[in-house]
Amino acid sequence: MNIQKLMKEAQQAQKKMAEAQEKLAEATVEGTAGGGLVTVTANGKGDVTKVSIDPSTVDPDDVELLEDLVAAAVGEAQRKAKELQEQEMGAAMGGMGGMGGMGGLPF
Repeated sequence: MNIQKLMKEAQQAQKKMAEAQEKLAEATVEGTAGGGLVTVTANGKGDVTKVSIDPSTVDPDDVELLEDLVAAAVGEAQRKAKELQEQEMGAAMGGMGGMGGMGGLPF
């Protein structure tokens, strides 16, 4: 086992991970509910950055429906962000030679 090679690969992996994290911070995903009545925008890390609600959705007598739509849209945006994270991190860790993708360590 060549320690220098292993260290170099670890440094490359660290650089690729940092680049992937940067990409995720700049990426955006959207989740919608109610046929587009509620739209939630999040960054690639899953942080919600914007919530848009169609005014026709706001009914003081049915706040529960609006709450459900917002929760559903947030959930969809976060699911899409997680998928994007898995793609970006998988790409960053792919082909790490002798490290075998960091030995299957979670990232």
